Amino acid sequence: MPWPLPPATRRLVAWLFLTAGFLLLLGVGLQLWVMYAEYQRLGNAALSSTALVVRLIMLVAAVMMLRYGWRERRGNDTVD
Repeated sequence: MPWPLPPATRRLVAWLFLTAGFLLLLGVGLQLWVMYAEYQRLGNAALSSTALVVRLIMLVAAVMMLRYGWRERRGNDTVD
């Protein structure tokens, strides 16, 4: 595929990144909410540091996907 992408393809890629980022953000938010509810109910025994770190990394990935999709949608340069 030639670089840079045609405008229609860029809009499609931006829409896909925005949708995926929003859905990932929603899913991770729900997982963190469940983890917090378990922590409130069971205390420290319900927490796993590995699971918490993985979810926080997924949260950062969701924000980065939203950022990339937004910048691609607006036509800004996405290379930092």
